[in-house]
Amino acid sequence: MIEAKNISFGYSSTQLLIDRWDASFAAGEVVAVTGPSGRGKSTLLYLLGLMLKPHSGTVLVSGEDVSGLNDRNRAHIRASTFGFVFQDAALDATRTVLDNIIETALYRGEPRETAARRARELMDQFGVGLRANAKPGQVSGGQAQRIALCRALLNNPRILLADEPTGNLDPASADIVVKAFHTQAASGATVIVVTHDPALVVRCHRKIEL
Repeated sequence: MIEAKNISFGYSSTQLLIDRWDASFAAGEVVAVTGPSGRGKSTLLYLLGLMLKPHSGTVLVSGEDVSGLNDRNRAHIRASTFGFVFQDAALDATRTVLDNIIETALYRGEPRETAARRARELMDQFGVGLRANAKPGQVSGGQAQRIALCRALLNNPRILLADEPTGNLDPASADIVVKAFHTQAASGATVIVVTHDPALVVRCHRKIEL
């Protein structure tokens, strides 16, 4: 489903954070990416998710080289193919919970009513007991992460990327998130999780050390 071939990247011209790295991730699996802090795990996730371009090497999605596409085409692929769960939930405090969830659907041109209906279904599924017009500042950390999960799953992504998704969660909330990852993988998606959490690592199909 997604593959990195010999990719290299650094934030400075003198030091590479990721150097000639290769890996492939199949449909139907949940893969943990682990390693010491500062090794570039989050950066790797942004490279795989087309938010950064590698200095060299290629990223392939379903066999197609997407790493060299222009920003507009990369943004289209992100919106149609990927779902993202960021470490801090990354919710826009100025928007309602509902608008945070449906933002990418509207970017894809989906009717607001259709996206909102799907968002409310996901909110019910993951126990986000909030008014849809509540603001992120009115929710707990666990609720915020579940809202982020709703946003990531809204388009039923074929590739789901998550950065420390259980780091700030209680065990019950973490269990909801991990089960959602496995459900998405069982539907044929690829799920890649950056984590330091041993309890999450053991629940993944395999792990890659960075």
